[in-house]
Amino acid sequence: MASFTISRKVLSSFLGSFTKGTDNLAIRVGDDAVTVAVGALTHYLKRSVEVQESDAGKIFITDLTRLMTYLGTVSASDVTVSQSGRGRALQVRAGKSSLELPTSSFVASEEQVPLIEKVIAKAESSMWTSFGPASLEASGNISGVDLYGLSKADKIVGSGLSCKVVYRPRDNELALMAKNTNKGKMFATAEVEAVSGTKESYESNFAHWLPELLTTVPDTVVQFHMGESAPLVIRDQDGSYLLLVFDQEVEA
Repeated sequence: MASFTISRKVLSSFLGSFTKGTDNLAIRVGDDAVTVAVGALTHYLKRSVEVQESDAGKIFITDLTRLMTYLGTVSASDVTVSQSGRGRALQVRAGKSSLELPTSSFVASEEQVPLIEKVIAKAESSMWTSFGPASLEASGNISGVDLYGLSKADKIVGSGLSCKVVYRPRDNELALMAKNTNKGKMFATAEVEAVSGTKESYESNFAHWLPELLTTVPDTVVQFHMGESAPLVIRDQDGSYLLLVFDQEVEA
């Protein structure tokens, strides 16, 4: 039976970064960590977190909202999550309290993951200089905190945003913009330690999902890779975090 024990607050924070747009997750349980990866047409996000105890396997959550609500109501410092197989009930124990949730055999958030991870494997072999047909010739190191600048853009300039990322290697600057044609624009800039990129600037456009995805970036130094009209890749140094935001053409 796959299972793991972890701090309740750590688990709540970890799962909370995946809640937007999905209510189901597949958790890969390893010897000392658990990993979740979600894939969609808009992005791919993978995160890992260390656990206290574990039995390797896979755990499937198909009612993430209800699980998150439960974690917020109990007071135990640690929780144990277990499941005997796909489609079987999810078991959660928190001190003297416990929860059992039915699950489905289908987890939509992992459906695209195997295909995306095949492309990721090739990108890693190229040292992230490409992703599929897209060239990722520019890269830099940046503090993850500096990528949170647009996190409230939808509340300030409205929903239905179009977003832009511009990297200027010579200026050691990454510029972010969120725009609502009728309600205004919001900007944020961050200082970068340039690693590669010979052009004066690189620019890619994204839709409204970008600001919220950037809030999942760890608050440590991370490395990003991008190109002209290409996906944005952000990864940490130890391999526990990887975000790919796929570019989307938008009207000027």
